[in-house]
Amino acid sequence: MYDVVFEGCTVVDGSGGRGYAADVAVQDGRIAAVGNLAHAEADRRVSGTGKVLAPGFIDMHTHSDLPLLVNPRAESKIRQGVTTEVIGNCGLGPAPLTEKSRAEMRESSTFLAKGSEELGWDWLRFGDYLNTMADNGVALNVVPLVGHTALRMAAMGMDRRPAEPAEIAHQQQLLRESLEDGAFGMSSGLIYPPSAYSDTEELVSLASVLHEFGGHYFSHIRGEGDTLLRAVAEAIEVGERGNVSVQIAHHKATGKHNWGKVREATGYSERAQDRNVDVNYDVYPYTAGSGGLNQVVPNWAKEGGTRGLMARLQDSATAAMLKAETDAEGREWDKMFLVWIQNEDFKQFEGQAMTDIGESLKMSPLDAAYHLIVASEDKASMLHFAMSEDDVAYLLSHPLGMVGSDGSSLAPYGPLSQGVPHPRNYGTFPRVLQVYVRERNVLTLEQAVHKMTGACAQKLGLPDKGLIHSGLDADLVLFDPATVTENATFGDPHQYPTGIELVMVNGEIVVDGGEHTGKLPGKVLRKN
Repeated sequence: MYDVVFEGCTVVDGSGGRGYAADVAVQDGRIAAVGNLAHAEADRRVSGTGKVLAPGFIDMHTHSDLPLLVNPRAESKIRQGVTTEVIGNCGLGPAPLTEKSRAEMRESSTFLAKGSEELGWDWLRFGDYLNTMADNGVALNVVPLVGHTALRMAAMGMDRRPAEPAEIAHQQQLLRESLEDGAFGMSSGLIYPPSAYSDTEELVSLASVLHEFGGHYFSHIRGEGDTLLRAVAEAIEVGERGNVSVQIAHHKATGKHNWGKVREATGYSERAQDRNVDVNYDVYPYTAGSGGLNQVVPNWAKEGGTRGLMARLQDSATAAMLKAETDAEGREWDKMFLVWIQNEDFKQFEGQAMTDIGESLKMSPLDAAYHLIVASEDKASMLHFAMSEDDVAYLLSHPLGMVGSDGSSLAPYGPLSQGVPHPRNYGTFPRVLQVYVRERNVLTLEQAVHKMTGACAQKLGLPDKGLIHSGLDADLVLFDPATVTENATFGDPHQYPTGIELVMVNGEIVVDGGEHTGKLPGKVLRKN
């Protein structure tokens, strides 16, 4: 007697091999059998006629560290078929903390999770944070990375300078403890202070600790526009000198004059692979990125954290200097949109372009952006159309590429429904299947599923996930390849996809008939 039998499916098993007709049985949280199970007994039989059964999707790049504590149902991800999220990306994880760094981390993390200020924040060590999430329950599996920002803030605050030897040693010790607690690796966010204030030697020193534990180095590299190639080279250098696996975050080339550079950048990674450096990247299927509105402000102004930034922006001479630097970058304000702001006085501008906001406020778009940062005390987020569709398709189709949303587990209700966020939070994986497989034939179905399952599991070292084989974890998604559709849009992003019919996590059905069952069978995974 099996718990569940999926019958008459086209199994796309995550290996990249051709799909095939088969039944799949699940028992006690595991895949129990694959084959002809027409006469097998089961508590429930699920018809897969005309449907694809694939391993649950693994989102290689997320920022659900705090959203999963605000709402453990993981609504916007689990309904896409995502059964595992990699958290702690871009150096932005919320642990480890010190009593001193906790306040700044809590203040600066608001844009990553609306409602996070209401959390207890009663953890210090990385393992305590993981225990908090595990005790709270979660709908999907979590692969945790420790963020370089947390390590650096704990060791030396928001100082804009090279780390002293003792401060590097302190970071190494905190990293070592976090890896002992189960972190799969470390991420850097080299455009976000204070991670941006580090040099290559500091990163290599931390990579040496990763090597001790077989950990991974995930990096939001030090620039995706004019400095793209140097930034990719630095990520590879850290991996090569530290002898660790590298994952380049949300690979892209921003700014029209940089479009096409991704081909040269992937060439760097190909040649590194030839030198036995394990380099891959993730990519999301959109031409717009998103982040804090403060990205328009030069990083030197962010020394000292939120308090330091506010002081500089409120000093007229310093603000004028900063605006001149921003203006010299030649930003396309008509392609930048405000997606969230905490200040209620400006909520009506959410979803609007900075050019329109500036017109309403009777000021330039640049002045409007700075005005909103000050008015919200740096609690505002933006979306920016800056990439080429050709580059996105190329990166998705490249053998080294995997799929990552760069989004979070949100919901169209409660605190996580605030603002007009990037549709990638709700639509990344259905969009790959709809647009890049069914409509544009950029990828075969088998290639797409492999980039969302088996390739990811292999990279992360998850031998029980990412494939449909007997004995592996029963993380499964049943979808209709002819109708799967991303419904989230840039104007109306809080929309669940359709065509994702059933999602199973560790043998428990979490999405049934497209609806959440309320079950929380996910696990906070720990390396080693």
